[in-house]
Amino acid sequence: MELRQLEYFLACCDQGTFTAAARSLHVVQSAVSTGVAKLERELGVKLFDRTRTVLVLTDAGRAAMAPAREALRARDEVHDALAGLRGEIRGEVVLGALVNVATIDLAGAFEVVHRRHPGISIAMRQSPQGSAGNVRLLRNGSLDLTLIGGLVDDLSGITVHSLAAEPLVLVTHPDHPLALAGRFVAADLADERVIDYPPGWGTRSIVDREIPNRHSVIEVADQVFGIQLARSGFGVTAVPASVAAAESGAGLAHCVDRDLMWGIHVAHSESRSLTTAASAVLDIIREVCGPTGDVTA
Repeated sequence: MELRQLEYFLACCDQGTFTAAARSLHVVQSAVSTGVAKLERELGVKLFDRTRTVLVLTDAGRAAMAPAREALRARDEVHDALAGLRGEIRGEVVLGALVNVATIDLAGAFEVVHRRHPGISIAMRQSPQGSAGNVRLLRNGSLDLTLIGGLVDDLSGITVHSLAAEPLVLVTHPDHPLALAGRFVAADLADERVIDYPPGWGTRSIVDREIPNRHSVIEVADQVFGIQLARSGFGVTAVPASVAAAESGAGLAHCVDRDLMWGIHVAHSESRSLTTAASAVLDIIREVCGPTGDVTA
């Protein structure tokens, strides 16, 4: 059994298909499918049921997940310990990503990581379930650190460091009455065609809580596309102000009767010690991206 096979197996667990797993690992799809098949032969069990669309974990596959993650973590700890003896900080840090991070200077943080610790590599993973998916991956050990957007309620066992906050704004056609007024109240959205984002996304969690009575007509997994739809007159959509500012030509309105503040945070699990590399990346993200406080939930 090779550790690389375990890495392929866990990527399939997290991504749901051979293709998505290969993309996340930056290898060809055949390497992942062949590696998983070889692992199944060596273990003498079937880890996945292959359907036409997704990989479904078998009972054996579910039982193998935690030990596989511990094996990879042990590998990383060995590298970390030996690097420490040499006075180096090196190793891979797996970071959960968000679709839009215009609020913070994440690129600047990564540049500082590279300059101070060239032996650190960062692997970004983006969950289709947004922040909620990132939290699940952090809990099961797939991620060392994760970005979280929106609400950070009910995050027991996770330490959350707040980085920045900004309001959600309503994006519309430039001639829309709400844009011309520059303001809206929650009740206005009961009569508007609302462009929503998938459940689990940070913006969706805030809108669900603050404006539950709205007329949702579509869900899209891309805020830029949502803005394009709104700009064309298809409907209206709520996005962080910095995301709206990056796209010109649309109308904007601010909510005056609800607290639509959207925060961006970086988090890590309290049940696993951070590697030296992950701790260094965390410190630099907080330093460069302007932390505003810590919350231990």
